[in-house]
Amino acid sequence: MIISLGIECTAHTFSIGIVDERGKIYSNTRVIFKTEKGGVHPREAAELHSKEAINVLKKALNNAGFVKIKVGDKLCFVDVLYELKKYLENKFTVFERFHEEPWNRYRYLILNDGVEVWVEDQKIKSTDEEIEKKLNKIFNRIKRDLNNFERKINLISYSAGPGLYPTLVQGAFLAKELSNTLNIKIIGVNHLIAHIEIVKLYNNFKDPVILLVSGANTMVLAYEGGRYRVFGETLDIGVGNFLDKIGRLLSLGFPAGPKIEKLAEKGKKLIELPYTVKGMDIHLGGIYTYIKNLLDRDRNISLEDLSYSIQEHIFAMLTEIVERAVAHLNKKEVGLTGGVAANRRLQSMLKSMCEERKIKFGTVPLDFANDNGAMISWTGILWFKKSVKGINTIDPYWRPEGIEITDT
Repeated sequence: MIISLGIECTAHTFSIGIVDERGKIYSNTRVIFKTEKGGVHPREAAELHSKEAINVLKKALNNAGFVKIKVGDKLCFVDVLYELKKYLENKFTVFERFHEEPWNRYRYLILNDGVEVWVEDQKIKSTDEEIEKKLNKIFNRIKRDLNNFERKINLISYSAGPGLYPTLVQGAFLAKELSNTLNIKIIGVNHLIAHIEIVKLYNNFKDPVILLVSGANTMVLAYEGGRYRVFGETLDIGVGNFLDKIGRLLSLGFPAGPKIEKLAEKGKKLIELPYTVKGMDIHLGGIYTYIKNLLDRDRNISLEDLSYSIQEHIFAMLTEIVERAVAHLNKKEVGLTGGVAANRRLQSMLKSMCEERKIKFGTVPLDFANDNGAMISWTGILWFKKSVKGINTIDPYWRPEGIEITDT
C-alpha cells in the first residue's frame, strides 16, 4: 500500500496532505499567507512557509491518525489508527470514519457503542477514559519495534512547479529532508497536473476537459496523445490574479476573489465591459485597463454592479472556450478546478452549458479547489505507479504539456 505525504508550496499556501493509493484522503491541512493590501509577497510568503512547516506537518499527521516513531536511528510516520483498529475489532464492532469538512479533514474510529478514538499530539485519545488508557498502553508497547506497524508513509511528493521561486524552495527543502530522514522515495510533481488529477479523483472522471482557474494560471486542458495538452489559456493574466488586481483597485485586500463574488451577489445592473476571446484563448489585460479608467472617471460607481459585471463577462468568456474544447475533442466530461473553481457563479455557468450538451460536470470542495497538499500527494502516487519522470529540483515555469504520462 503506497501512502504518500504531499507538500504544496507554490505561492501563498503551504499545505500537507496524506493520501493512500486507493484515493482515500486522510488529512489536508494548510497555512495561508494573507495581506490587507497588495498581493502575494514571495519572500514574506516563503518566510511564513518556513516558520509554519513543522506545525502543518504535525497537524497533518494528527488528523490522518499517524504518529512519528523513532527506534534507534530509524524514524517512521506510522499508521497507528490502523493497528488500533485491528486490536479493537477483537472486542467491538469498529468503523473507520473520515470527517470531510474542507480544511478540517480528519480520520477517526467509532465503536458500536458510540465511543470515538483518534490521534492527538502523538497520543491516542478517546471519549472513553478507560479505553484511552488501555490503547495508550498498547501503543507504548508496540512502538518499540517498527516492524509491528504494517502501514507507514512510504512516499514524499512535493510541488516542484510552476510557482514562486522562494516558496518552491521551502517546499522542496522540507520534502528532501523528510525523504532523507525517513529513507523513503521522493517525487517532484507538476502543480497544474495535480489540480487536474484531484478533480478527476473526486468526480471519478475518466477523460474530461478541464478548466483550471487559479491565481497565475488559466487553462483549458485535456489528455490527448500521452500527455495533458493546453487547448486554450489566458494570453496575459490568470483569472485569479486578475481578480486580485481588481481587488487592489477597490481596496478589498487579498485574496479578492471571494470578496468580489460576495459583492456580485448584490449587483443588479450589467455594466458593459470588453469581451475578448481570441480563438480558444482569452485576454484580460484590456478589461483591467478599461475598469481602471472607468474607476478613475467615476469613483462612485456601484461596487456591487461592477463586481457582478466582471463575473458575468469573464466567466462567460471561460465558458465559451471550454465549450469549444468540448466540441472539438468530443469529450463527455467537464471538470472545474483551481482556486477560482470555488466561485458558485462560474460553477453555475459551466453546469448549464454541460446540461445543454448532456454531458457530465464536476468540481471539487473548497480545500481541493484551492492549492492543497492532497492533490500533490495523490499525483505523486499516480506518477510513481506509472513511472512518470518527475523532477528532483524545482522549475518555476514548468508547463504541463511537456510531461509524458502513459495511459496505463
